[in-house]
Amino acid sequence: MQSRIDHDRLAEELAASIEGQVLRPGTDGFEGAAGLWSNQSPERPALIVRVGSAADVLRVLQAVPVTVPVSVRGQGHDWAGRAHADGGVTIDLSALRDVTIDADARTARVQGGARLEDLVDAAAAHGLAAAVGTVNEVGAVGLTLGGGYGPYLGTLGLAADNIVSAEVVLADGSLVTASADENPDLLWALRGGGGNFGVVTSLEISLADLPTVLAGAMAFPIDAMRQVLTSLAGLYPVLPDGLSVAPAITTGPDGTPTLLVSVNWQGDPDEGAGWVQKLEQLADPLMSGIRPVTPSEALHALDGMFPAGRHYTLRTVSLPGLTPAVVDALVEGEGRRESPFTAVNIHHFHGAATRADPDRSAWALREPHLMVELIATTPDAADHPDEVAWADRLLEELRPHGLAAAYPNLLPSSDIARSRATFGHHLERLHEIKVDVDPHGRFSAIPIGLPDAT
Repeated sequence: MQSRIDHDRLAEELAASIEGQVLRPGTDGFEGAAGLWSNQSPERPALIVRVGSAADVLRVLQAVPVTVPVSVRGQGHDWAGRAHADGGVTIDLSALRDVTIDADARTARVQGGARLEDLVDAAAAHGLAAAVGTVNEVGAVGLTLGGGYGPYLGTLGLAADNIVSAEVVLADGSLVTASADENPDLLWALRGGGGNFGVVTSLEISLADLPTVLAGAMAFPIDAMRQVLTSLAGLYPVLPDGLSVAPAITTGPDGTPTLLVSVNWQGDPDEGAGWVQKLEQLADPLMSGIRPVTPSEALHALDGMFPAGRHYTLRTVSLPGLTPAVVDALVEGEGRRESPFTAVNIHHFHGAATRADPDRSAWALREPHLMVELIATTPDAADHPDEVAWADRLLEELRPHGLAAAYPNLLPSSDIARSRATFGHHLERLHEIKVDVDPHGRFSAIPIGLPDAT
């Protein structure tokens, strides 16, 4: 139960004790800080504390009663409103964006509010790359803690697999390090268990030598969609680790429905060119722009695809493959899509991600699969319910062909069953660590299969 507190008094106390800012409704900067990637979230915090250091986080957690809801906002790239505690206190890390590269050790120290572009751009300056996703504005720490699908799954694994250590402020306000030598159980839980165990103010992650990749996209007309997806169904089981092929049902610049296939090859350029040629022969492409680029350029190629401020609702399902029934559902679903901003993205989980030590992280889903994102998108609220209904219908058509597990970073908190399946036999240990470090359940990020959806 949430306790009644004097928010004005709490705001004054915090403002006097921290380096950062304390924002209340009606004050300058509050509305901007309360805004999230999706404009449809109804959650409104009573206080937003934009912290300036880990010490600030510590002071906030010690000052706020445990009965008052708290949340953690990284970059606010959130569709479900989890970045804000409705009527509670949001710990806003967005000012903490520093990334420090140790080129000799091939590691990066990433602060809790850094975006993917902060990490990727800093690493690329040293000829290095990180396991990241595809949207530059996403918070690096939030993505990484919750798994982290992206074009480097085949060679580097999940983003979570690359966590070396973490600086964490626990629920009681204590500052700890999670590493192989200190609090190893907590480190294990953070590798895929999300931000449910404390406020992660920085992560140390491993990097790889990767000065350039062969990357870009090719576009196919929507009437070739069935042909392309059917051909990819046969290709996916034999793709090499270094090749990421991610089809997306989207809308072209001219407003025409399009199948956009993003490609990222990490390996010998000549071998990669052969794979690009094979993919271009799946059908007659409208265009193909695959070329040598830095990992930074590859990330920024999709800038602006999903801008903040629109109304977004996400659904997800993980599939063993593109069976004829799945292809039928996707083709028919495209025919019903009304908003030109709505999209379907497909990520291929293969290679290194499937071979990670199953006991090294909480993430238990290691079989090859395709993670499908259904992104219902409208510019305003009026048409959004219809687009959500589109996504829900397509999800129900795909789920009979899917795995029991699904990507927790994209699940609503109510979907306990599919989040439980993602952590599988690790679930009991994961929940024990949650109770140990957060006995009052202060932190609720991605669903990890707890009955109360924390």
